[in-house]
Amino acid sequence: MKTNQLKIHSQEYMETMARLMSEALESPEGMRALAAAIAAPIEQEIKRKEISSLLLTKHTLPKGERPVYQKKPTVKAHWISKDGDAQEQEVGKDEVEFPTNRIHSNPMVDVSVLKNGNIGTLMDIQTSAADAIRKEMDRRTISVLSSAIPAANTIEVTGDLLTEEALNEAISIIEDLELSVKYIVMRGRRFNDMRGWNLDPQTKLELRQKGVIKNYGTGGILLTASMPLDEIIIVPDEEVGKMPVRENLKTESIDQKTRFKTGWLVWSEIGQGITRPDIMAKVKLVP
Repeated sequence: MKTNQLKIHSQEYMETMARLMSEALESPEGMRALAAAIAAPIEQEIKRKEISSLLLTKHTLPKGERPVYQKKPTVKAHWISKDGDAQEQEVGKDEVEFPTNRIHSNPMVDVSVLKNGNIGTLMDIQTSAADAIRKEMDRRTISVLSSAIPAANTIEVTGDLLTEEALNEAISIIEDLELSVKYIVMRGRRFNDMRGWNLDPQTKLELRQKGVIKNYGTGGILLTASMPLDEIIIVPDEEVGKMPVRENLKTESIDQKTRFKTGWLVWSEIGQGITRPDIMAKVKLVP
């Protein structure tokens, strides 16, 4: 049975990984087999925590297809460049091509971990690699979302606290477009500001719910460290952008191993772009 078909943390999976670890140091083929085996748990860990696919529409590109999408000629499109920075297209065009870029991690492991079959350490390394890729992916998504929101849809509030009035005003921008709020994206510290508001009992209860997504009105609150402390992004229940996927997650054994360490290259190739900046809103805290 293939390792990516085994349930992670199951006894069968652990036994398979122990065998692959012992074989990894014997030949390049063994390292490649172990590299293939760690792909599934890394991908699962990324999917468990990432928020990019909630905010952008994922589009797996068929081989040879360009990531070209329709947009309104009257609005700017925004995307992430190969350097990881947000770029914009001027108005006047009715389509845009979002470039895809590689996001990678290069986890290293001491050869003694493989020799001794220390699965726990290997799983910690997998989690670390997944976190590195997820954080960079979400950082880029938040960057392009934030840069795309027009000034007319930005509510400024003076001070270092999010106010109920400012958030409600930003939400009203979405509602004036006859749309509903799907997600309110913020840092945990800004969510803590909300705990001090004089809210009705039902809303307070919903804010105390466990889990990643909490509720405020029709919107689910997404908490992420990728957000700036001074911004809150409001996303409607309609598509605002695309996340084209050129290559799903891949793992490869590296050639430049040392006497005591070896490792893998973990990477995927995706794009992130906004086609409808005009239907999002933002709260900006200013000193």
